[in-house]
Amino acid sequence: MRGKSEILRLVEISRLYYEEGLTQAEIAKKLDISRPAVSKLLSEAKLRGIVKIEIKSPLESNENLLHTLAERYNLEGGLIVQTGASEPALKKRFFTSQASEYVEKMIHEVTHVGLGWGSEAGSIVDELNTIPQVTQENGTVCPLLGSAPNDIKWFQSNELVRIFSNKTGYTPYYLPAPAFPMSVHNKRLFEQTDEYQKVSSLWARLDMALLGIGTYPSVPDQATAARFGNKLRKEGAVGMMATYYFDRNGRFIESENDIVIRIPLEALRKTRIVLAVGSGMEKIHAIIGALKTGIITYLVTDEETAQKVIEMDS
Repeated sequence: MRGKSEILRLVEISRLYYEEGLTQAEIAKKLDISRPAVSKLLSEAKLRGIVKIEIKSPLESNENLLHTLAERYNLEGGLIVQTGASEPALKKRFFTSQASEYVEKMIHEVTHVGLGWGSEAGSIVDELNTIPQVTQENGTVCPLLGSAPNDIKWFQSNELVRIFSNKTGYTPYYLPAPAFPMSVHNKRLFEQTDEYQKVSSLWARLDMALLGIGTYPSVPDQATAARFGNKLRKEGAVGMMATYYFDRNGRFIESENDIVIRIPLEALRKTRIVLAVGSGMEKIHAIIGALKTGIITYLVTDEETAQKVIEMDS
C-alpha cells in the first residue's frame, strides 16, 4: 500500500501527462526518473482510479438529453452533439460536421426545403456533402426571407439557396428582395413580383425549414431600432428565428413597424419539420424561448448547451 507522498507523486505525474501535455520522456527528465518508470506509474494511476479516461464519440447523439428535451418541449426529434472537446474551435468543427450529417439524413425525407440565415445554419449548408442528383429530382429549395443589408455570407439568403442547390440537386427558387424594405409600399411592390409569388407558394408547401436560433441583441443588428424602437428591450426579448423576436416564454413580440419580407408565422407552424440549430452558453435563454414558441419540431444543439437549458428551465 503506497503512502501519502507516493500517492501525491502519482497525482503529480498524471497531471503533467494528461493536463499539461508533457511527454513521458519530458516527465522522466523533469523528475529525474526513467521513462519506463513514468509509464508504469501512469498505468498504476489508472488502476487506482486517480486517472479516469472517458471516451465520447462526436458521432453519437446524447439520447437521454434529447428525450428530456423532447418530452418537455414536444419535440419530434433532433441531435444532441457530443463534442467531447475542450478547445472551442474544435468543438465548433465537431458540432458543424455532425449537424451537417444529420441535415443530410433529413433531406432524404423531404421535397420542399426553406432556408433561414445565420452563421450556424450557413455553416451547416456549406458543410453538406454533394448528394447524387438522381435521388433528388423533384426537390426544391427557397429562402425563408429576403437578404440582409450587409455583405456577410451567411446572411445572404439567396447565396445559401445556391450552395444548397449545388450540393443536393434541388431546384433553387430565389427571392430578389431585401429582408427589410424601406416602407410598406416598397414591401408591397416586391410582393407583386413573379419571384415573390413563386417563393410564397413554396412557403405554403414546405416539408422542412432550417432555422438558426439567434440572440438578442443580435449581431449583426437586424434593423431592430426601425422595426421595434425600444420595444424589444422593454418586453424582454431574448432571441429570434427568421427575424421573429420572442421573449423567454416563447411569446413573439410584435410591432406595427415590423416590415419584413419573410415567411409568415402561420406557414412556419404548418411546416412538418422545423429544424432549429443553436449552441453555446450565450444562446441558452434564446434556445429556451425558441423551444417555448411551439414552432420547433427538431432541435440540433450540443450536450453542454442542452444540459444547461434543462437546468435553467426546470
